[in-house]
Amino acid sequence: MSRVAASLALVLLSLFTALGAYAQTEPHRATRLGNPATRFAEPLKTPDDLRRTLLAEALRDDVQKVARMSGYTGDMEDFREAVRSAPIREIRIPVGTVLPAMSTRRKGQVDLLRNVLWAGKRPIDAYEFSFISGERRYRVVTPKACSNFWVEEQLPAPKFELSLACEAPAQSPRPYPAMVCCTLRNTGDLTEPKAVLTLPMPAGAKVRCVSGGADVSDSTRLAWTFANFAPGAARSVCATFVPQQAETIVFQGNAAGERAAAVSSRTETRVTDAPAELLEVVGPAEAVPEGGEAVYLIRVRNLAAWPLTQLRLAARLGEQQRFVGGTGPTPVAAGEADRIVADPLAALAPNEQAEWRIVVKAAKPGEARLDAELVADQFFCPVQKSGAIVQQ
Repeated sequence: MSRVAASLALVLLSLFTALGAYAQTEPHRATRLGNPATRFAEPLKTPDDLRRTLLAEALRDDVQKVARMSGYTGDMEDFREAVRSAPIREIRIPVGTVLPAMSTRRKGQVDLLRNVLWAGKRPIDAYEFSFISGERRYRVVTPKACSNFWVEEQLPAPKFELSLACEAPAQSPRPYPAMVCCTLRNTGDLTEPKAVLTLPMPAGAKVRCVSGGADVSDSTRLAWTFANFAPGAARSVCATFVPQQAETIVFQGNAAGERAAAVSSRTETRVTDAPAELLEVVGPAEAVPEGGEAVYLIRVRNLAAWPLTQLRLAARLGEQQRFVGGTGPTPVAAGEADRIVADPLAALAPNEQAEWRIVVKAAKPGEARLDAELVADQFFCPVQKSGAIVQQ
């Protein structure tokens, strides 16, 4: 073959290749929808019609074929769950739009057309819904007139993402335990396999109690682990610390997932010295004869700059005493196992105090005690105090 002939053959081959590529990318032109011979299923009038069509047992195999031919690589059960529960929106596809695909039928068998130019006279009325399977987001579009649906991958891709917010009072008097609460949220689109929230032990304070099943095996930090942390889920945990002196305590929360990036949140509490105790128990100054009655005074002072809410006071007597009665801002009654319980006090304003008087009978000689504990919305860890009397 001469050089000229070889060059000509090369040019022709390039031309044929280009024409072939053009033929493959040239849109399939559609001007009419709803032909009974080519439509996937009956026309749709409502979103429930769409759900029934795509979940119909008689169409199960055809639906799966169209989904796979469209390029759907996710779990078909995720697809079916989305059909059952995903919000369905109405859309209008303008004339001249090139659709990525559209299902059809050829001699009754399902097939998929790709690169479809809608050249009809009016926009296409259609339904759409979106869902996630695996780590991909998909969109299902179904023209109402023919049910010729298709599946396409949708951007943005779903993401793993966490957010963390830690809160503590700006100021706290030192008789109070200093409490910090952190809320971890899954703000992403995917379930985080394992999220871990940590709170380093702050300088100048010792941990008193924690919530939410914290791991306390590491003396330098508290840790909470949340497995299979679902999108939209939120978990709040709290820790109470006893300040060692009047200073600023810094709380630094950190969280990360196996897939989600690390996040952090910092807050601090300025601890001040207060002139009195939050909870005080005072017994009679003189000895009480056997069979006589004695009165314990239980005083609660709100030394903070914010109201205390839902205060719950309880007390326990030793075996040398018997409960007679009690008075105070809320009723007092005997509970189970020698426990004395006051009804919750709804609120105690800053600089206010509340007092309960507990009347007991001296049953046996010796030293007798009353152990009181107080909890409120602002500190879930009980504050405890004791008072003693001598019985003759």
